[in-house]
Amino acid sequence: MDSKYVHVFTGSMIEANRLVSELSQININSIIKDEAKSAILAGFGVPNFLYTHKVFVKNKNLEKSKKIIKNSLFIQNISKKEDQTHLL
Repeated sequence: MDSKYVHVFTGSMIEANRLVSELSQININSIIKDEAKSAILAGFGVPNFLYTHKVFVKNKNLEKSKKIIKNSLFIQNISKKEDQTHLL
């Protein structure tokens, strides 16, 4: 991956696509890397399908992207649910 891109998020396909959609609404282009698909194509198994999608943005958009991620209600709700399940 080009060093001009920075990893900003790891999550499920749904979370990653939602984030990419929110970023594109404010004209930030992003890339999703699907680790599960890469592993399957290479002949490897994937132990955890929940955290296989990585979102990358250009370095110049890093700060704006962090704000979107921090303010994303969808991602915050998912994190809260996961925290609760870890407590069970």
